[in-house]
Amino acid sequence: MWQQIWFVVNCLFVASLIAFLFAQRMLADARREDAHNRPRLARINRGRIALGIASAVLFVLMSASFLINMRVNG
Repeated sequence: MWQQIWFVVNCLFVASLIAFLFAQRMLADARREDAHNRPRLARINRGRIALGIASAVLFVLMSASFLINMRVNG
């Protein structure tokens, strides 16, 4: 059971990390092109921060499920 949990959480972590990197790139492009459009920059930044927090939480969950799996299955 823990192997499946680890696999699913690992897939979600990788997907959220990739999405975070794309959001980082989107924010950098928006700062370069639309520096005067503050509401758009703020919206993109909030999304990037949310993806970063989700990635960090999923990393902790992935690590915990991996360690539990190693303890249970040896």
